[in-house]
Amino acid sequence: MAEPIATFVGRDQELRHLAEEFGRARAGQPRLVVVEGPAGIGKTTLIHRFLERSGTANVLFTDGDEGEVLLPYGTLVRLFGGPGGLPRRLAALAPGLDDPAGLPDPLAVGAALLDVLSERQLGEPLCLVVDDVHWADEPTLRALTFCLRRLRVDRVLTVLMLRDAAALSGPEGLVRLVAARSTRLRLPGLRAPEVEALVSGLVGGPVSQRGLARLVAHTEGVPLHLRALLEEVPPAALDDLGQPLPAPRSYALLVLGKVARCAPPVRELVSAVSVLGLSAPLHLAAGVAGVEEPLQALEQAVREGVLLERSSTRGTVAAFPHPLVRAAVYRDLGPARRSALHARAALVAEGEQARLRHRIEAVSGPNPELAAELAELGRAQVRLGAFGSAAEHLKAAAELSGDPDPLAAEAVEALLLDGRVEEAARLTASLPQRAHPAVRGYALGHLAMVRGEVEEARAHLVTAWERAGPPESGLAARAAQQLAMLCLVRAEGRQATRWAERARSSPGYRFSIDYNRYMLLTGLGISGQIDAALAATADLPPAATASIAELDALLGRGLLRTCSDDLAGGLADLSGVVTACGERSVPFRMLSMAMLGQAEYRAGRWDDAHLHTATAASVADDADQRWLAPVCHALAALVPAARGDWPAAESHVAAAMPARDSSMDAVAALAHACSAAAHLAAARGEHGRTVEALEPLLAVRVHDIVYEPGIVQWLDLLVDALVALGDLERAELQLAGMERLAGRRRRSSALAAAARCRGGLHAARHENDLADAAFTAGLAHSGVAGLPFDEARLRLAYGRFLRRLGRRKQAQAQLEVGLGMFARLGARPYVDRCERELSACGLPRAETGSSPLMRLTPQEQAVARLVATGMTNRQVARELVLSVKTIEYHLGNAFAKLGVASRVALTTKIQAPMD
Repeated sequence: MAEPIATFVGRDQELRHLAEEFGRARAGQPRLVVVEGPAGIGKTTLIHRFLERSGTANVLFTDGDEGEVLLPYGTLVRLFGGPGGLPRRLAALAPGLDDPAGLPDPLAVGAALLDVLSERQLGEPLCLVVDDVHWADEPTLRALTFCLRRLRVDRVLTVLMLRDAAALSGPEGLVRLVAARSTRLRLPGLRAPEVEALVSGLVGGPVSQRGLARLVAHTEGVPLHLRALLEEVPPAALDDLGQPLPAPRSYALLVLGKVARCAPPVRELVSAVSVLGLSAPLHLAAGVAGVEEPLQALEQAVREGVLLERSSTRGTVAAFPHPLVRAAVYRDLGPARRSALHARAALVAEGEQARLRHRIEAVSGPNPELAAELAELGRAQVRLGAFGSAAEHLKAAAELSGDPDPLAAEAVEALLLDGRVEEAARLTASLPQRAHPAVRGYALGHLAMVRGEVEEARAHLVTAWERAGPPESGLAARAAQQLAMLCLVRAEGRQATRWAERARSSPGYRFSIDYNRYMLLTGLGISGQIDAALAATADLPPAATASIAELDALLGRGLLRTCSDDLAGGLADLSGVVTACGERSVPFRMLSMAMLGQAEYRAGRWDDAHLHTATAASVADDADQRWLAPVCHALAALVPAARGDWPAAESHVAAAMPARDSSMDAVAALAHACSAAAHLAAARGEHGRTVEALEPLLAVRVHDIVYEPGIVQWLDLLVDALVALGDLERAELQLAGMERLAGRRRRSSALAAAARCRGGLHAARHENDLADAAFTAGLAHSGVAGLPFDEARLRLAYGRFLRRLGRRKQAQAQLEVGLGMFARLGARPYVDRCERELSACGLPRAETGSSPLMRLTPQEQAVARLVATGMTNRQVARELVLSVKTIEYHLGNAFAKLGVASRVALTTKIQAPMD
């Protein structure tokens, strides 16, 4: 980033703020600074001066390019000086960076970038600078957002420069990150004293106060306009009131005046570079311009200040000094000239993506042939899972087609599957009123569905289904598929199954993508037909060898196995899907991680569960997936709630709560949100709040999901709380229904939970023999189900009952087993309850060997467990998707709390009690 800094004035306060933020980053507090202001206000110059003063050489710099907004990862590649400069982890992804059909997932790129930042900050703090963020490509911004959200104790100062943060149209996650975690510096125009100092430095002498006042008024203190004006206007003219000064809007004329002074080959070269973008390899620009001596032409353009010469691993690069210069040149080209240059650029451009962009720009109106080519490419990319590139090609095809509406609907779908909700909303809003009702209905319905507006989605999608056009369009299949998902959201399992079957039998089903078999299987499952659904999936291959379409069915089977107590099978299916689903849509990957996290929670693999559910919730927020975000946050709340990490649990429960405040349409989200709030209240021992959290579910009339055993766990929490509050009659009413359905479904986990509740109810009625029998039956069912947290709660309840009967030795035996299970899970609130009950037994206790991990925070526990498996800090960072610096911080805390000084000692300390 080393460039000469021209005369610099003012900005003392902004420089002071930047220095303070850099100091905080140096101390291990990662900082995000947003510098905003209009073009030419001096954002880049300010950062150059700050870096010069800070004395740091550890800088990563890149900038957005208006001409390459649609080039995936172009901004990221420039961060390292081109493809040849990519660090090892990013280089492993590099073959896909310029291949639209094989673009790497932004989450994977973000994780690789996090690894790079971890390494770069080891010697000295790192400054990561992104200029012109508003022109950066979407995949780079999404990868950057993923990375920045995971900096914890890192010595990284990130500076984003853009024109207006309030108008930032990048990923929703980045918008929220800027709003919540950034320091914003809005650069105003220079004031009169600063302008005077600038003018004095540029013209070498003073300017009268009258001339200075005119200059400030005409330029509004914008440094770029000031410099441009002073290059053309002699200082004496500032006092000549009879001669009006050029207004800032004449900046383009100043640029074009410089271009006009150049020789014809130079002008041709400058025009060619403007067509190629903000910068271009000189040999490409020369090919477009038809210039035989490009170095000579570049030399004159540099002398005139129109172009800059830069070097790269690919040779000499011609670049504009500022985007406004490029804009002035490009917009001055007549339509015919512009089209001809783009046509030439399409012949010499490197990469299919760039060639297509120029072909699109070269046409002047509808071009059905090119539109068909782009549409076919877009659909092929959809089938490959490259939804981002597919959306761009489908949008371009719609614009060039004589009948754009169906293609626009396909583009909306691709954008939504790529997680770009706001962009999809803008495209949907641009559909004309005359558009076919099915096209408008599908686009509006799918958008409303993702936004969680269930009733609106239903109305639009029914219209699309009823008014679907030609069979080959696939609109009927698409509409039916979305209606199936909508029925799942509404917890209408049987209807979801019917719509999924209609989608599969509709004409054009080959264009229908994502979720179909998942919806079919889940619809059967939530309506009580899990066994039938599982029987239909017996021939599925392992995830490692499955096709993209078969992953859909494996996701459904994994969920059903989890809910039917086949945790080993569920974990095998879901972990395989998560590993293999990189080519599926953002919602599909998010759902896969959430379902895997749910299975891991039930199986007692809480560190993994916390990682996967929290990542799913983070992705849901970043991609604005409001329809599924409450479910992801609800699942992400379970581990921190049971471990007593109240702030994290409260944050996730709060994020899931909009599902409670909305109508009863999104029943699935409502059930998970209420369950999460109840788990948090139960972990705190707040029985009244547990009942309050679950009251909305009692008003739900639909049976599917809410009462089906194994889907959402909440009835046992309600019964336990009612018993604790003394409301035994109401507890009996709820428990009787729970027992009936658990018995019909023959689910061991549901039978064990019902037995625990029945034992507690009998104990409250002093029906001791019946209570003992219920608890004993519960233990038998629990041994089959294999849910360690549920079994530990059962043993705690049974031990408490036995102690109060005076059977202290038997009580102690149950409580010590439960204590060991809770300790291994890290469930501190429940460990405390077991400890209190054991103390009340008043009997001598053998060393229980409760895990020393209980002294650590959940994050420290996760790090310590992985280190104990032999992982390096870097491997742990990749596993937990955190920076190495954060891992070092948590590991240091764990060493101190456990009183160890080495990894070997740590491993010995935490493994011994668990053997």
